[in-house]
Amino acid sequence: MRGNPLQDFIPDELFFRLKSKGFLNERAVRDYYMKQRFENLKKSHPPKRIFSILQEEFPYLSVDTVRKIIYSRNGFQFLAEL
Repeated sequence: MRGNPLQDFIPDELFFRLKSKGFLNERAVRDYYMKQRFENLKKSHPPKRIFSILQEEFPYLSVDTVRKIIYSRNGFQFLAEL
């Protein structure tokens, strides 16, 4: 994950400033990125393949963990609906 995965909500400059000061929850940002990436990839790949793709991007996570992250509901659901 490179860049600002929260571009829909905050500009790059603010994202990197908040990140450098430790004001962003890295895990929450990663999970949001993974869910967005899943939604984009699901147009061209089956879910099983997408879990493998995401696991390759985040090798410290197992495929089962990636699946749990994708299918879990969290506070970002309401943001996607705005």
